[in-house]
Amino acid sequence: MPLPLPDVPWYVLAAVPVVMLAAYTMFGATGFGSSIIAVPALAHAFPLTFAVPFVTALDGLATATASTRQWRDAALPEIWRILPAIFVGIALGATVLVSLPRAPALAALGVFVAGYGAWQLAGARRMTRASAWWALPIGLAGGAFSVMFGTGGPIYMVYLSARVRDKTQLRATSSLLVTFSVWTRIAIFVATGLLLDAPLLVLAALMIPAMLVGLRLGNRLHHALSGPGVLRLVALLLVANGALLVVRAAGLFTA
Repeated sequence: MPLPLPDVPWYVLAAVPVVMLAAYTMFGATGFGSSIIAVPALAHAFPLTFAVPFVTALDGLATATASTRQWRDAALPEIWRILPAIFVGIALGATVLVSLPRAPALAALGVFVAGYGAWQLAGARRMTRASAWWALPIGLAGGAFSVMFGTGGPIYMVYLSARVRDKTQLRATSSLLVTFSVWTRIAIFVATGLLLDAPLLVLAALMIPAMLVGLRLGNRLHHALSGPGVLRLVALLLVANGALLVVRAAGLFTA
């Protein structure tokens, strides 16, 4: 009996492991970024109601693996400060995800991803100081975007990078914060039925080896590289991918 895989062309299925390898290499190196790589790429072939829960399921395993190794290095006060706002943002975003039409969803994702990539290419500057009060709007926005598009990590990093200066502590804090966010989203996706889809779960299980290899490669990159060159390459890919999503969304609007 064949496995219940998603009903997409074979070349799409063949590309998924490559996407996941790149996504989790990014996560292993920085403590965030798997979704902002994977979800826009997958959105060309899958609806967001499939792509976001699919990546979230793998994020659950990836964050648990990373957090068990890194949590002692995390800045826990920063996590407790921003976490309540994230939970509220996740609840708001879940309401939008299940009702947002495909064309506006792709357009919003494309604009966000391309904008983030362009900001990085322009020489994104970390805030020299960030008031603790920024945890509220950052948490709300990050939580909402994380459940709508799986892309809350970059938003959290804008805040965390202005509060936590040590590279290793920053990665650990980001990783642990994403862990809380991911497992909250998993609970919501199970409750709404989005994570009870057999083809989604089978494909996610098949992608575990690519995820683990990516995490290992990313961990080596974290220790071997300073990061700016890698982030610039990722930013270029995000701008191109975001622009393609906007073009695709425009076609759906006019169809």
